[in-house]
Amino acid sequence: MGILREIAGYGRLLHENKFVIGAGGNISARDASAIVIKKKGADMSLGRARDYVRLPFSEAEKGGDMLSSETPLHIACYNARDDIGAVVHVHSPYIVAAAGRIDILGSVSYEFDCILQKAVPVIEYIQPGSFELAAAVAEKIKQGAGAVLMRRHGAIAVGKDLKEAYLRTLALERACVTFLHST
Repeated sequence: MGILREIAGYGRLLHENKFVIGAGGNISARDASAIVIKKKGADMSLGRARDYVRLPFSEAEKGGDMLSSETPLHIACYNARDDIGAVVHVHSPYIVAAAGRIDILGSVSYEFDCILQKAVPVIEYIQPGSFELAAAVAEKIKQGAGAVLMRRHGAIAVGKDLKEAYLRTLALERACVTFLHST
């Protein structure tokens, strides 16, 4: 399966599982020396490969009207660690709610331990799309986090590939639901 079709499929799954609505959220994958990322304004519910673009990292770093506003956030995650092959950014209500109530999300289940492995840090609200947000998230990723909660915004999950980043997103959502129902 081509990378554009694969990423479009995971984007559609994010929408079907209510992690994003409309053009919200984004997903990307590393493809050799290039990034494949959702285009600005694209609706992941449609599952269309044409809603994603493949660009060399050097070109994506320059930005542009067709790129997601969170492109700097994705690039910062890839630059933080060489083992990252995919990044998922979502705005789930459970994730946003949990991030507003804690400073760190510790293990709530065996599933959390297996998939997320470490406590998930929470960062304060920083303007979405900003280089400041990208730097703050990248710092947590450099420290080994597999996911980061962002107050009033959502979360980032990273993985060696799209499947792992997606599974970490699912596990993070379930952990946030469990946390919210247990407090």
